[in-house]
Amino acid sequence: MKNLPLVTVVIPVYNCAKYLTEALDSVFAQTYRPIEVIVVDDGSTDDSADIVRNYPEVRYFYQSNQGVAVARNVAIAAAEGEFIAFIDADDIWKPHKLSLQITYMLEHPDIGITGTRAENFLEPNTQVPPWFDCDRDLQECIVIIPSTLVVSISIFHQIGNFSQNYQSEEDTEWLRRAEDLNVKTLMIPEILTLRRLHGKNLSWKMKPMHKFNMLRISKESIARQRRSS
Repeated sequence: MKNLPLVTVVIPVYNCAKYLTEALDSVFAQTYRPIEVIVVDDGSTDDSADIVRNYPEVRYFYQSNQGVAVARNVAIAAAEGEFIAFIDADDIWKPHKLSLQITYMLEHPDIGITGTRAENFLEPNTQVPPWFDCDRDLQECIVIIPSTLVVSISIFHQIGNFSQNYQSEEDTEWLRRAEDLNVKTLMIPEILTLRRLHGKNLSWKMKPMHKFNMLRISKESIARQRRSS
């Protein structure tokens, strides 16, 4: 296919230098072109900035620590692509991920959001918390996670950006807003993303807030539906 649309790849990073090279390498190993890559450094105090300097084609933004939602929103505002893809700085893409997703979305323009299946893997020597269950938590992700997302830029114009009111589950809240507005979303039934679990994942740190956030998301969704009815 010729004249393929530009895809902006968004990578928020906060003290993730240990894994950032592998994430970036997986992005530049994609079979799909053209891409632009934006890294938003959310106030890292490690060597994340030095890692990014090894990739002169990357557009780098630095901000004081304000959270992953703000970091992603900064990148969305700067993006020049027709589609935006997200990957966290500690995750990995398989080489044909973008190609499969963009091909599908071009063939089905009614689909505004796609994700992929993702495989969890545990970083060696990671000390797992008491609630961690290998049989359960190392299974494939059964929901769309941020590192699998590809979104048409028009969808952000329709439903807005990630909410800055959530320190975690901001992606779930955003997807719920998309669902409430009947945005068509599809999960590609292939494992194209590898999600690294290493003990410092935001989802692990914010685990105690999970149930509260999910209840809050549901309440806000119900309120929106009542207002629109």
